[in-house]
Amino acid sequence: MNITVRTRHGIVEGFEEDELAKFYGIPYAKPPVGDRRWAPPAAPDSWDGVRPAHEFGPIAVQGAGAVFTPRAKTQSEDCLYLNVWTATTDAEAKQPVMVWIHGGGYLGGSGCEDGTDGASLARRGVTVVSFNYRLGAFGYIADPELGTSFGLQDQLAALHWVQDNIAAFGGDPDNVTVFGQSAGGHSVRTLLTVPSAAGLFHRGILQSAGVARYPFDTIPAGDRTRQATRDLFTHLGGGSAEDLRKIPTAAVKEASYLYSGTIAKRGRVHTPANLTWMPTADGDILPEDGYPAPVMKMPVMMGMTQNESRYFIKPGMLPYNSFILWALTRAIDGHQAGAVRRELRKADGSMYDRFDRAYTSTVFAEPLLAATDVFAAAGLPMYGYRFERVSPGAAASDFRAQHTSELRYLFGTLTAQGYDDTDRQVSEWMQQQWVTFARTGAPEHSTWPRLGNDGQIAIINGTVKVGRFDNDPIVDIAHVNRADRVHSARQSPR
Repeated sequence: MNITVRTRHGIVEGFEEDELAKFYGIPYAKPPVGDRRWAPPAAPDSWDGVRPAHEFGPIAVQGAGAVFTPRAKTQSEDCLYLNVWTATTDAEAKQPVMVWIHGGGYLGGSGCEDGTDGASLARRGVTVVSFNYRLGAFGYIADPELGTSFGLQDQLAALHWVQDNIAAFGGDPDNVTVFGQSAGGHSVRTLLTVPSAAGLFHRGILQSAGVARYPFDTIPAGDRTRQATRDLFTHLGGGSAEDLRKIPTAAVKEASYLYSGTIAKRGRVHTPANLTWMPTADGDILPEDGYPAPVMKMPVMMGMTQNESRYFIKPGMLPYNSFILWALTRAIDGHQAGAVRRELRKADGSMYDRFDRAYTSTVFAEPLLAATDVFAAAGLPMYGYRFERVSPGAAASDFRAQHTSELRYLFGTLTAQGYDDTDRQVSEWMQQQWVTFARTGAPEHSTWPRLGNDGQIAIINGTVKVGRFDNDPIVDIAHVNRADRVHSARQSPR
């Protein structure tokens, strides 16, 4: 059965399925093609009649980074489309709104991946929105003439669309939660520092994200993106803005990957800190590079998985041995490498387990610890978690609770293979907690206390318990780098 809704730009026709109304491929901005390549998003053109919203719109141009299977038929520079799942289109329903920002290292991903379908969350009484945004060099060059952070501006445009239209989809524009994982979580962190985003959302959830500067990253924030932009334009032949906008999409896509930072230099270890296409300050939309204090005070939830690194350094990918461990710790822990290796020897497990602990602690746990200090100083109510559940399939593959592993639980998209009844119970609990946070600004306190000086968080495993954030070998290693960060900050000129 089809169902129509009137938006600010025209009537869209979605469809009813499994007691939900679903709307796919709604434009939230004009196509950023031709002379709109590397330009801020503009409001979409209005249309007459009824626009079908039965199929997902094209996803952003990309070559790598998607976690799950996209359900769109094509990828294109014409990619600024969003999707809505809701149990009601009654404007008086005022359901909480949950806006999903996909991850993928700012290089891949989309709002239409099968693993992050919004239907299961929508059945719990929220209106769910997902969207595409420009990726790679299409979205994140930093050029003094053309501008920067177009992907970030796309995200702001999607949030403006939500404010203008979501009531017609049963949602409450005054109760919007923005949630994202990896680059999506980093996007939430960035939006918290964007003055023009004030009032566009009211709660934030940051999952497995770079939420503070990596302790080993010595390149000034933004410099990597600006240099990559210069290299990319030189590679493409240079020229005026008009010339650059005429370069074929395929050529820009190839150069985007070439200068993305995903290709590790000889003798170096690739981490998310190497990525080049990131939001960069322009002094206006994003006033400051890096990870400044939030400009908005709102409840935040943030956490990580137990074995984040196994997504990046996979089981069997390398001959994991003490020599390579020495190189890894030297690359990401610097002069603290010896102290980190001493901590690693205290815990049980294989050599690969040591790699996992070293990488996960430095790249994920330590920045998360640092972010809690920044958010606490800004007065943000915080709730923390660590996802530790290992499904039967993840145990067999030795991926364990890797980066992205919580997403199918959160979206209720567990497959028949690789998961059991315990996993389905964990999925039910997670969905309820995320929806409760979206509705009230806090998860259910009986199983999830507010994160304060005592470091209490929810430990999500086969059962859920309350534990300390720092009561784990991974975080013991992070404290080595944390102490170094604090010492460096005290020594820095004010």
